[in-house]
Amino acid sequence: MKKVAVILFSLLTFILPSVNAQDIDEDYLSVLLEEDEEDSNLAFKPVLGLGVGSFSFFGDVTDYLSSPANGITSYRLGISRVIGKCFDMEFHGTMGSVGGNQYNGSATDTLNFRSQLFMGGVSVYYNFNHLLIRKRPIHPYVSLGLEVFQFSPKGDLKDKNGNCYNYWKDGSIRDASGNVISRDYEYETGLRELTDQNYSKTTVAIPFDLGVNFTITNRVTCRTGAAVHVLMSDYVDNVKGGKGWKNDIVMNTYVSLSVDLFSSDEELVAVENFRNLKFTVTDHMDEDGDGVDDFNDECPGTPAKVKVYPNGCPVDSDHDGVPDYLDKQKDTPIGKNVVVDADGVKMSDSQVISLLYNPDAITRNKVKIYNDAAEAAATDSEEEQDDVKQKGIPDKFKHVDINGDRYISHEELQLAIDAIFEGKSTLTPADISELQDFFFKQ
Repeated sequence: MKKVAVILFSLLTFILPSVNAQDIDEDYLSVLLEEDEEDSNLAFKPVLGLGVGSFSFFGDVTDYLSSPANGITSYRLGISRVIGKCFDMEFHGTMGSVGGNQYNGSATDTLNFRSQLFMGGVSVYYNFNHLLIRKRPIHPYVSLGLEVFQFSPKGDLKDKNGNCYNYWKDGSIRDASGNVISRDYEYETGLRELTDQNYSKTTVAIPFDLGVNFTITNRVTCRTGAAVHVLMSDYVDNVKGGKGWKNDIVMNTYVSLSVDLFSSDEELVAVENFRNLKFTVTDHMDEDGDGVDDFNDECPGTPAKVKVYPNGCPVDSDHDGVPDYLDKQKDTPIGKNVVVDADGVKMSDSQVISLLYNPDAITRNKVKIYNDAAEAAATDSEEEQDDVKQKGIPDKFKHVDINGDRYISHEELQLAIDAIFEGKSTLTPADISELQDFFFKQ
């Protein structure tokens, strides 16, 4: 297992410096809405996992050294994806080898094998989010899946010089001439070819996995687990028989790192909060019938049949601050100094300026103003413009022309209006109305 620890430490040294450790906004609802306003699905991205571990074999050829602590190294690769608050789905592949060495004091009871393994399939993981508290760094899990399992049993029957092993009762190994030799532990002989059993080297297995996920950062998770692979074959060790459950079983005890390389920081927060929403007795209570339970509904009392966001607030497709079911202008252009009234209808510049001096016309909290540069205002006829140019700026408004270009710009008009509110102007509201008319005629 020291080799496993060294590999994992190397992976952490490589991955962790690249992880963005900045604090991320916890307002996950805004992220959910940005992902997909129509069907409110989270954009779950695939997560890559790489692990190392140890194989243990349980079959007909026993091995006194067989245990997770001293098994044969395994390598694991996985691609997982969130499919719900409590479930993940993972496509995984594992490779390595298992072996056994059995010696009971006679040549007929002496068996050895080494079988190369590859298994690949899909599993569904359950993380107990229904039962455990949220925002926890440790996440236990269980999983069940289905996979294809391939194996190729070989035996160490000859030494490096090609001499066959002969096991004597005194425990020694000798060649055909009676000379003592020793095993080279090179598994050179295909075992299936030595028997009359033409079994398949490919079978189906059911993997059952349980363990714990440790959250390291928003992007990196460490998993330690034990996966038991129940085979539909009894020939991994080339021996068929036994009592009870006769098929072979392989256990993989492993440690892996999972890294999310594709999601944005905001998506990571959204997924984490989505999966850790607390389940309460109010989950199935929906007083306004909008499809969002009362515990998560930020806009209670929504009218019936009104389309809502995941937080229970009415949909506002054009983002003008007026929900669709009240909006009489469904596609208000969001741009420069766009102002809408309580019905979601765009207002002209003259209407907005009038509102500034007639606060009883409409309450300010019913108007949403987008503070950008203004679009060109509509002008009067060319004759009126020529007449204004000939007469020039009226004397009482010449101080409004700050840059002296004989033209009162929108910015200069706005400054004049602000000066009245600040008590720094000699103009009256009636003068402002006249100045407004002059502005549109020049």
